[in-house]
Amino acid sequence: MSQHRAHLIWSYVTTSGTNAFRVGLGVISGLMVSRLLMPQGRGELAVMMYFPSLMGALFSLGTPQAITALVSKGSRQAEEVLTAGFRLAMFQALFAAPIFMGIAPLTLTGDNRNLGSQVAICCACGSFMILVPYFNAMAYGLKRFAWVNAVTFAGQGGYVIALIFLWSVGMLTPLNAALSGLACQLLQCLLHLIHLKPSSLHAKVSRAAYRECLGLGLRFAIPSLAVVLLANADRAILIRTTTLVQIGFYAVAFATTSPITFTTEAFTQIGFVEVSSAQNSAVSFSLMLRRFQMAQVVACMGFLLAAALIYPAIRYGFGKVYIGAIAAAYPLALTMSFRAMTRTLENNLRGLRFVVPGTVGAAINLGALIVLSAFFVPRWGALGFSCASLTSEVIYLTCLGVYLTSQQNVRWEQLWGIRPGIIRAMTLAFLELFKGRLATDNEPLAEQTQC
Repeated sequence: MSQHRAHLIWSYVTTSGTNAFRVGLGVISGLMVSRLLMPQGRGELAVMMYFPSLMGALFSLGTPQAITALVSKGSRQAEEVLTAGFRLAMFQALFAAPIFMGIAPLTLTGDNRNLGSQVAICCACGSFMILVPYFNAMAYGLKRFAWVNAVTFAGQGGYVIALIFLWSVGMLTPLNAALSGLACQLLQCLLHLIHLKPSSLHAKVSRAAYRECLGLGLRFAIPSLAVVLLANADRAILIRTTTLVQIGFYAVAFATTSPITFTTEAFTQIGFVEVSSAQNSAVSFSLMLRRFQMAQVVACMGFLLAAALIYPAIRYGFGKVYIGAIAAAYPLALTMSFRAMTRTLENNLRGLRFVVPGTVGAAINLGALIVLSAFFVPRWGALGFSCASLTSEVIYLTCLGVYLTSQQNVRWEQLWGIRPGIIRAMTLAFLELFKGRLATDNEPLAEQTQC
């Protein structure tokens, strides 16, 4: 096995392992806030965190991925691109917070209106949600996958520690829980600055570097906008159409099933770097198909595990008050499996500079979700939204499949990844990697024995 391939597989292994630890920490934090805040308080926390999350997603559209793509190619102007990206991130963070502080409270209705001031406070502290994706993009471009994993793990672990501290001193409220989550975003920014070193972010930047970052960022931003609106439509629709208790039920169902999307995160992020930095378009296209096939295997395994754990996790973990979330969790688990596959395929298509299919597919998905939610959510609450999400996600993945088969001459069987050959290839690659690392670790011991 070549050193490059071994490093790449090891990056997939460590990223997947980190995501598994993140899931564990997420379960702990989710259980704490859900059991201690109860459905009403859990719904309030979901509303408060929605707007900073939306702000971070909207104001980091496209440009972070452009930075990853430009830096990963080993450009001589890498430091210039990093500096340009850092300055763009700072500008967007300072620009976005006042806008959301003024607009977000005005969108609240019904029993959400009393959260206006608390939402404004969270938006004021939400600038770090913009900065973290930029720092992650810089590290991904430099192929420092292990560092991104460590920083993400530190942020997730810091959130759990903060919740435990607030609970121990009797100060765990929805607002304090939200501010703790935003403070952990700040922690991730500071850790990135330690590793990147501020001196490397002060290179002399030409106008061409800004144009290159923004130009490629705009090409990525159009499909990103559709995807971001789709990813954040759940809470927006629920905030406008149902009660805080139903939002709390959905938050618990989402917390139970969303780890499925983390199982394929390595194929989404590292796969994008592989595809965008490959030697030629043929290799990039082959990598894109291969990563999508592998993501299917992992996503299906995640769904089967989640389906087995949904009832005991909600009934005995979150408590009897959340039994209403169980019915919504099963279709939502299937939704997350499809979403994991779709994200991997769409993201890697973007690495090939194919931005149209993601844009059109996400727009169709969003339109279907809104229409279906208008009928289902008022009647069935969280369950209705889960069913609407499942239908629209299947439509999205089908749209991407139709594009590849009709426009890129891909056969349907080439897209199918649940087959013995793919599973065998994944298993052999991991075994080969660990065998090689074990042999490397044993070399010093062998030398000592010979002496």
